[in-house]
Amino acid sequence: MTESHAVAVTGEPTLGGAYPVSAFAAHAVGAVGLALATLADESGSPAADGVSRGSEASEGASASGSVVVDGPLADAWFSAAVRPLQPLASPWDPVAGDYRTADGWIRLHTNAPHHREVALRVLGVQEPADRAAVAAAVEQWSGDVLETEVVIGGGCAAVMRSVEQWARHPQGIAVAAEPLVAVDVHEEGRPFPAGVLERPLAGVRVLDLTRVLAGPVATRVLALLGADVLRVDPPTWNEPSVAPDMTLGKRCTRLDTNDVEDRAELLALLAEADILVHGYRPGALDSMGLDTATRQRVRPGLVEVQIDAYGYSGPWAGRRGLDSLVQMSSGIAHLGMLHAAAETPVPLPVQALDHATGWFAAAAALRGVARARHTGAGSLSRLSLARTAFELQSLRDARLSSQTGSAAASAFATAPAPSDLPGRTIDTFWGETLVLDPPLSVAGVRIESFIAPRPLGSDEPAWQSDLDEAPPSRRTGAIADTSGRAVAALGAGRTLAWAVVSAALVWGLQGAVGLLGSLALGGAPQLYFWTQPEWLVGAAAQAAALAGVWYATSRRATVAPAVALTTLAAYAASVLITAAAGALRGGEPISGESVATVLVVSLSTGAALVALLVPGLLLFTRWFVGRVSGDQTLARAKYSRTDP
Repeated sequence: MTESHAVAVTGEPTLGGAYPVSAFAAHAVGAVGLALATLADESGSPAADGVSRGSEASEGASASGSVVVDGPLADAWFSAAVRPLQPLASPWDPVAGDYRTADGWIRLHTNAPHHREVALRVLGVQEPADRAAVAAAVEQWSGDVLETEVVIGGGCAAVMRSVEQWARHPQGIAVAAEPLVAVDVHEEGRPFPAGVLERPLAGVRVLDLTRVLAGPVATRVLALLGADVLRVDPPTWNEPSVAPDMTLGKRCTRLDTNDVEDRAELLALLAEADILVHGYRPGALDSMGLDTATRQRVRPGLVEVQIDAYGYSGPWAGRRGLDSLVQMSSGIAHLGMLHAAAETPVPLPVQALDHATGWFAAAAALRGVARARHTGAGSLSRLSLARTAFELQSLRDARLSSQTGSAAASAFATAPAPSDLPGRTIDTFWGETLVLDPPLSVAGVRIESFIAPRPLGSDEPAWQSDLDEAPPSRRTGAIADTSGRAVAALGAGRTLAWAVVSAALVWGLQGAVGLLGSLALGGAPQLYFWTQPEWLVGAAAQAAALAGVWYATSRRATVAPAVALTTLAAYAASVLITAAAGALRGGEPISGESVATVLVVSLSTGAALVALLVPGLLLFTRWFVGRVSGDQTLARAKYSRTDP
């Protein structure tokens, strides 16, 4: 029998302004509570979406599967759940912010160095830049033109539009037509970890490929419910100002998907994951070798959650964006300016789009888990900050339409935030740190984390259960997919080792072949492969060619043609250099005749066959890459993500 659930919200709202931010925070946190309650139901069917405030809390708390949101705590979590006692540096780059253009306002987001470089290059401002120089340059531009130029250049910018302008904009129209959570259900996969009532995600592995802030909020929620969350970042990525808050409950590692061995490691982690959460723009995972078909093949039944900035349809689908930019685009900052009678854009009091989207995404993941446990089907849930902004605008409009006069004027009135919020103090990398109590309670569910916040890149790229059972490092360079077939990957060091060993074996075996051939023909023993130095020089040339050509082709071609091209190129290099070395040793210039002589010797003795076969056979030994699929691609990755 399906059980209905309602959300009870306690406490007074503390976040307001032009929008009912507290109510929206409670709504987003409550969505996770409803999904949790549904997960506990035997049927796994959707729960009722009722939300109440105040006196109903005590009644709801006594019901089976009750969901209670602590309003002030939810508001606080939308600011920061983890608060080091020693203040952190500002997360904002000195030139990031709002600027007046020739015809309005624009926001430049320059926190990431490459985004700053793009903005300054478009504006023609030289480093060291300050806000005054940037402001003077921005004033010369039309907002729409500057926004377009920065975005085309790979930067982040957003013109301030009104709610009405956004509603008429092609992207605003497209986003309004999208659901808050778009779900695609896949065919059945392998069994999903069952969990337990108290810790519903116990045994569930979450691969976190997200950046500030929506995605990390979602995976933080999943960690609070018992999941093994492994966050993966590129080698140079850092976000020190928010890392304490966004790494609570997680382990954090680094992988460079420009490196083939690290890409194989990432694919191995995905093959063993149950949930994938990523904040990459649509199609961006394809360039990392993690296209949709690969994800479903490597991990059938995967529960996947994707978070984007501006949605999945319309002309801006895939545009880079962040909370502050979407607030400018969607009219939130403009309405805030009107509400406050201010002369500059006024954003929400917290980054509510990021945080709400994160909680909605966590709820979507839980719905996916319920589906996977009951039917075995995997799913892809898609959310966007722009669609969350539309949801906030709809909530505001609904609240105002139900009230008139003075009630409407004070519809979003707030109380002061509590001076003492419940939590516990722990020791972290950043010193003593306050971790707030969870803003949500669901009957029978334990919502807490046992893993302290940590800097990015602090951990091995492995799941916790593997670390408990295996040596500290598991970076082998080859992984197994669901069919038991290995997938190839070679780093630079192992590529060089393979090339040198291959060339040494070829040189040694060619000598053995020549010796045996001469003996079989009844002649005198021939040792020219071993005694004439030009053949050793040719072996060295073959080693260099093997390393260079394989490292280049294996990143751009599938395995079968990469092996063919590599061995042929290495053999050609060996022939040419052997001929050149022999000619020089004899005091003669290299000629077609000398090359032909080496070719005849190589082909007639079987040395050519050895040179072509040995490197390929050695490549596919267990020590290097094992068995591979001929259509496996090792294409070079290019980062392209929603977050900077």
